[in-house]
Amino acid sequence: MFRLIRTTTWTATQRRLLDTEGELEKAVTILAAQAAGWEPPQPPVDGDLTAVLRHVDAGVRDEAEMHAADYAEKHLDSENTLGLALAERWTGFPDGSAVHYLGAGRWLHYHPGRTKLRTSRAHFFAESERIGLLDSHSSSRDLDPVASLPVLLELLGGHYIDYRAPGVVQPA
Repeated sequence: MFRLIRTTTWTATQRRLLDTEGELEKAVTILAAQAAGWEPPQPPVDGDLTAVLRHVDAGVRDEAEMHAADYAEKHLDSENTLGLALAERWTGFPDGSAVHYLGAGRWLHYHPGRTKLRTSRAHFFAESERIGLLDSHSSSRDLDPVASLPVLLELLGGHYIDYRAPGVVQPA
């Protein structure tokens, strides 16, 4: 149960503990000075259930936008070349999903997955979070999964885009 240790090891450990206690006391002093005059934030509303629900709904939407932007930055657009990592370009929904409008009736649809949400509405979606391409003629259950920017370009029909500069017509 007990183990013998060398005296030098014990002395060094005691010194480190004493140094840590001194640093801890300094940190507590600094935090106390910073917290002087601090008051806890007021609740958003007092007793008004409708206002509380609106406040929670707004928080869920903001969180969905942040999750979508983080996922897009990690898996699709790490250098933010298309702006997919900007949370303000996503629109969050109360179910935790978010959309990013691409134009021409197409959206990127982020869903956190049923393992993250654990709600009854999430049973139609995949286990883990993902982004899919949604167009105006399909439902959110019929998403084309988007794993990378080349896949997104192909799904948008960009495999035949002519990237050369358009010919300039010379006046007669």
